[in-house]
Amino acid sequence: MNRISKQIAITASFMLLSMFPALSKAQNTAPDTAQDQSQSTQSQRGEKGDFLAGLNLTDDQKSQIKQIREGARSQADAVKNDTSLSADQKEAKLHSIHREKHEQVSKVLTPEQRKMMNEKIHERRESKQAQPSN
Repeated sequence: MNRISKQIAITASFMLLSMFPALSKAQNTAPDTAQDQSQSTQSQRGEKGDFLAGLNLTDDQKSQIKQIREGARSQADAVKNDTSLSADQKEAKLHSIHREKHEQVSKVLTPEQRKMMNEKIHERRESKQAQPSN
């Protein structure tokens, strides 16, 4: 059971971290060569890309989402460093933080953007389920 908890915590952490590259790319004002490098990095990641990529976020939305993610990251770090919690308690709190972050981000998006993001998430889940487990 402890191994599963660690895997879930790692997966949740990865999901949080995987959302940051798109924001930094969107705010990048460097020449096109930096954009080309970001695009090649995204293509190397394949399916592990950001769920918000391609949603044509406004600068205001990007700023709000960045704040939401930073808050969630600091909360997650606090939970991970809390030695008074068991692994199961940490897992539950991290899951709660992730869900709350998702809800907050959804509120920032337009209905069309929300639909597109949810489709990407659904496709990702389906592809994960289709992969053989280790």
